Order: sequence, then structure tokens, then C-alpha cells
Amino acid sequence: MKSYEKFISKEEIKKIHENSLKVLEDVGVMIENERARKIFKDAGASIEDTLVKIPARLVEDAIKTVPSSFRLHSTIHGDVVLGTDSKDRIITSNCSNVYIEDNGKIRHATNEDTIKQFIMSETSPITTTAHWNDFPDKTGFGKEHNIMGLSAMTLRYSSKNTFNMGANVRGLDAEEANYYRTKCLEMSMNFQGITEKDQPIFITGINALSPLAYDQAPIDNLIYGVEHNLPIWIAPCAMPMMTAPPSVAGLMSTTNAEVLAGLTLIQLMKPGHPFLYGNVSGSTDMRKVQLAMGAPETALIAYATAGLADLYQLPFRAGGGLSDCKDLDVQAGAESMMTIYATLDSDANYIMHMTGSMGAYNVGSLEKVLADEEIIGMVNRWLRGVRVDDETLRFDEIRKVGPRGAFFYGRTPGIYREEVYLCKLFNKEDASTWQNAGAKSIKETAHEMVEQRLASYREPDLTKEQMDVIAPYLPPMYKDHI
Repeated sequence: MKSYEKFISKEEIKKIHENSLKVLEDVGVMIENERARKIFKDAGASIEDTLVKIPARLVEDAIKTVPSSFRLHSTIHGDVVLGTDSKDRIITSNCSNVYIEDNGKIRHATNEDTIKQFIMSETSPITTTAHWNDFPDKTGFGKEHNIMGLSAMTLRYSSKNTFNMGANVRGLDAEEANYYRTKCLEMSMNFQGITEKDQPIFITGINALSPLAYDQAPIDNLIYGVEHNLPIWIAPCAMPMMTAPPSVAGLMSTTNAEVLAGLTLIQLMKPGHPFLYGNVSGSTDMRKVQLAMGAPETALIAYATAGLADLYQLPFRAGGGLSDCKDLDVQAGAESMMTIYATLDSDANYIMHMTGSMGAYNVGSLEKVLADEEIIGMVNRWLRGVRVDDETLRFDEIRKVGPRGAFFYGRTPGIYREEVYLCKLFNKEDASTWQNAGAKSIKETAHEMVEQRLASYREPDLTKEQMDVIAPYLPPMYKDHI
């Protein structure tokens, strides 16, 4: 039995799929991109202005052509395979947050905060990709520094894979956006010494405009990805009662329809193009009219997403260490444990916002990065379950120690470290010892550990040839160090 079946059956997953097909055929999806509408029209879809109604047969034929796995290529960090039978994952820390939690207060993030968040991700034992948030202050940035700078800085300062980077093309028209997307691709290929274009080195993605719409720019990005052999993810972020129906099944029906519309467009353009299914929707607190990501519905959406990806035999994106908390408190722990467990238990292949996320994606916290890493360590141990074999049953040792004996003798056996998760942040001391040592809170301890992590960062050594490739795009103040 798959883990998602604890919460939703395969038969119920099929019902959501069938409901999505009815939505696409009878209600349709608004496609605000003329080229995309023509592709649909030529394939037999019904077009009414920008509304596209897609026959079920087109969708089901498209699903059959999508590969169940794909490979991302890196000569420096090694290839990654994302697929239904692969345990490889792309995991990022919190990204795109506008605010930072700082000693119990929420304030706008600064450039220094951006650098610290990058370093925390780069030094994390959990994340596979170090991610840059955009710099709030672009004083001294030229046009190409603004567009290419974050990608160049990823190559300059990260020792992890760079599969999810790309040019910052917000605000550019389609022609100029594609020009810089290509420059970014070429920069990364030259940096890695790659000459052949048969293996993709990036994954690119878009969000649907819930409910049931795609605007111009995301479709332009999708088309570019198809034309340049880049695997594509689509992940709606809908809100019940706002941009989706009020039920989880209703939300999954509309968001699944959105994803299937994009999947169908991709496969009509290029049958067999690699695709990653996604959904990062949450709940809505209608008392405050706010997106709520630290919610049981978010966890259930992750499981339902896993079920639909399983039905379509596709790798998928879902979940993260998501919380609506504003401080590292009991809410942070409870909500993150719930969403992290669902994410890892559902076996998502691509996870963004895995550590350090507060305030429904909008707030970052360096201390919560460490708390989430602790939770992830515990959940991973939990999911490994109980191993039962001759080595773990330990009969000879039990016989040797006997009644009222002690198992604490000699050196600590290796199996203890395999079997027992040892916390790095959470306090397991005797209460008196903790109190006599100053009664530090977990947040105070985390703050001290953050400072140690930041100090541990070492910039990777690059060759002169690599530096020559990225130097024109590095912002002047960050060209030599961060």
C-alpha cells in the first residue's frame, strides 16, 4: 500500500481525475497566450476567445506520452534522476520570502539577510540545492547583474547542484526574456564545460493562475522550456473558498485540471517531454482571509498530489516545512512537524521551502532552519521503521548481560548510532542540569548554532576559466566574496 492510501484511496484518486477531465472539457481553462491557444485548436480543442475547452481524449493521450523519470545533468555535482523509481530529490530551503524574523520581530529582509539565508542553505546537511532570494537593494546593479546575477552567484558561491536556477526575467517582454534565458543556459554550460545539449542542466517551472487560468508570461516560459529541452514542473497554489472550491476534493479537481492543461500543451508541442507534477496549495483562514500553509489540509493535499502523480506515473513536487508561525514557538514546531512528515512520507521528488519557512511562505527564519532540520532528522528516522533481524534482536548480548545487568559497557556499538536518532538542537538534558547551565531556550541555542553555521561557510575554489565565464554577471560588490 502506498503511503497516500492511508488518507485517500486509489479509487478516490481516479474520481478526482475524472472530475478534472469534466472540468477541462465542460468548463475549460483560460489561456492568455495566442500561440498556446493555436496549438490547442490545431489538436481539436474548442476555443472561445481565451477560453480553451480540452477534450478528455487529448488529455489522456498526452498523459500516456510523458516519461516516468528524467535525468538532470551536471559534470560538477553529478547527475540527478527524478522519477517514480528514483530516491533522488531536489530540496531547497525557504525562498522568495520578503520578510525575516529577527529576535521576535518581523522586518523587511536586507541584502545581508539574503546572504545569510544562502549560507545556511549551502551549509545544510538537508538541502541539495543552495538557493538565492532576490536582493532587496539593487543599488550598484547593472541590468545584466539584475537579470543574470543570482545565477552567476550560485555558480560562484555554491558547492551544491544548480538545477533550479535561471535568469530573472520578470518584467521583460518574451523576446528579451528568451534571450536572457538562453544566455543563462550558455553561462552554466560553459561553466561546467558542457558542449552537448542532449542532457538538460536545469528544471524550470510555472504556477497556474488559479482558478483555471494561465497568463502570458508563464506560458512563454513553458514554451521556451519545451524548445530548449528543459524539464518542466507545474504547481498551483490555490486557496479554498478563494481561488478553489471549499473542499479538498474540489480544490484537487480544479488544480489537477490546471496541471493537466499545462501537461497536455507540453505534450502536444513535444510528445515525451519530461514533466514533473506539482501542487503546493494550502488552506484558507476565512476569519482573516489569509492563506494558511501550516494546516492539516496542506498535509492532505501533499498526499492527494502523491496519489495523482502515482496514477499518472510521474515524479512530483509537494509540501515543505511549512508554517504560518511568526516566531520559533510551539506553533512553528507543530505545523512544521505535520507538513514535513506528510512531505517525506508521501515521497515527494522536488521540495521547495523545506527549512526556515514562516508566515505562509512570506517570512524566513535562520533559527527555524535548524529546527526544521531537526524535525527532518527525526521524521526520516521514524519513516525507516523498526528493523528486525539477528543483529537488532541482540539475543547473545541479552544472554550475556542477563537479568538486572547493564547494557552500558565498552565502546558504543555502531548499531546504536544507526538505531537511535541523536538530536543536535533539541534539549535532552536533565532539567536541573539545563537550569543550572542558564536555562537557555531552544531559540537561544539555535541562534548560537546559526552563528557557528555562518562562520563555517567556505567559498568554493574555482578555476580561472570558470571565473571568466561568470565574472561579467556578478554584481560588483559580490564579485570576490560574500
